[in-house]
Amino acid sequence: MIVRSRMNYPELLIIVLLLLGTPNADSAEEETENKSAASSAVRVPADIQRAIGIKVESVRVFAPVNRKQVNGQIEAIPANTAAVNAPLAGRVLTLLAQKGQRVQKGDPLLTIDSPEIRQLAVESQRLIAQNKAAEEQAQAKVDLALRNFEREKTLLGLKIASAKDYQIAEADLKQAEAELKTTRSQTRLSSALLSNRLAQLGQSIRATAQGHITLYAPISGIVLEQLVTPGEALEAGKPLFKLINIGKVWVTAQIYEKDLEHVRLGQQIEIRTSAYPDKVFTGSIVNIDPVVDPTTRTLAVRAAIENSNFLLKPQMFVTVDLIEQTSGPAGYFIPAEAVVPVQGKQSVFVKQGEDFVPTPVEVGETKDNLVRINSGLTGDEQIVTQRAFQLMAQGSKGAIPSDEDEGEKKPQSKPDNILFLALGGVILLLLGFLAGKSLGRTRKIRSDERNQPDAKTKTAPLDSEVK
Repeated sequence: MIVRSRMNYPELLIIVLLLLGTPNADSAEEETENKSAASSAVRVPADIQRAIGIKVESVRVFAPVNRKQVNGQIEAIPANTAAVNAPLAGRVLTLLAQKGQRVQKGDPLLTIDSPEIRQLAVESQRLIAQNKAAEEQAQAKVDLALRNFEREKTLLGLKIASAKDYQIAEADLKQAEAELKTTRSQTRLSSALLSNRLAQLGQSIRATAQGHITLYAPISGIVLEQLVTPGEALEAGKPLFKLINIGKVWVTAQIYEKDLEHVRLGQQIEIRTSAYPDKVFTGSIVNIDPVVDPTTRTLAVRAAIENSNFLLKPQMFVTVDLIEQTSGPAGYFIPAEAVVPVQGKQSVFVKQGEDFVPTPVEVGETKDNLVRINSGLTGDEQIVTQRAFQLMAQGSKGAIPSDEDEGEKKPQSKPDNILFLALGGVILLLLGFLAGKSLGRTRKIRSDERNQPDAKTKTAPLDSEVK
């Protein structure tokens, strides 16, 4: 009996292709698991956080408030500005400060050569010398009168001199002492002649005998304006410098008369500016205009703001929040945009390292873009307040790789793909070879069967014998 065994190559091909597809199935399963894990946390590297603008803030506890938002402008406090003018005519010798320079009270600003001061200094020195000479003469007269008085006193005790001579000597001594006292007073007045003139000018000034005067800064601050140059001739009263101190500034807001019920002296405010969007400045209202502007129907409200780091500049536009305390228990209030729906639940993203974990919360009332959190937070979390919707969308995709991570992953994936394709190509070539060989054998068998038409009749007796 002849037994022919034929290999089913199509079935073998299917099995091999299924085996080749197995890694892809594992990858798909792994990807599904990663997506499921990503739904509970999203990992975003620090560089990507900065690039897409994720903002993280602490949860703070505060009482519920009403907020009225108005526009405002930064202004310098008038009491914190000072103008430095030329006290008298002269010529600028040296500039010791320039525009934009920070100065302290008492720092020198410039030196001026003044003919008036020079003449006054010379006259003062002349008078001082003259009075010194007169003082020496008066002192000599006092010494002589004192000796005469002592002699007449001794003679009177010995009853040699008369009482009249004693009285004359005593009168001469007192007169000499009076003249000495007058001369000394004149000397002091001569010395104070220059200083008295400088005091009349009403500024911080020092002068030398050469007629040079130095002007000093009357306040600490910044040189806002420099209005002179070296060598320039000056007239008395000409403006030289303008100084400004912005360590404390005003923010002025225009309030409509219908909103006056929300404004009062001492009320707390918060201001924000486009120059520092992440920083909040606080202050209190110190001044409210008593009269409404008849044209705009507004009045100016001014609040004092501490500005020790000089971030706020005069004429800068700001947004002012008028804060008014309201009744109700204290709680957690966060920006409304921080709350997003995650898997059908209102949630916020809590930062844990580079991971952002969606945390379900129970929200309360919303007012002025702030939402009250009734439960779900403990108060010490760091939550995402900007770009939360981007994180929610990314939660279905998994972690966001950084540039470094992408650079590490790409070189690792290429060898695996090349090996997989090479192995698949070899197997497909082998299957093609076997399929061709099988097809040739089949054709040969069919050709032999045509050449032997009586093959069935010959095999029939054999079949009967076997039976």
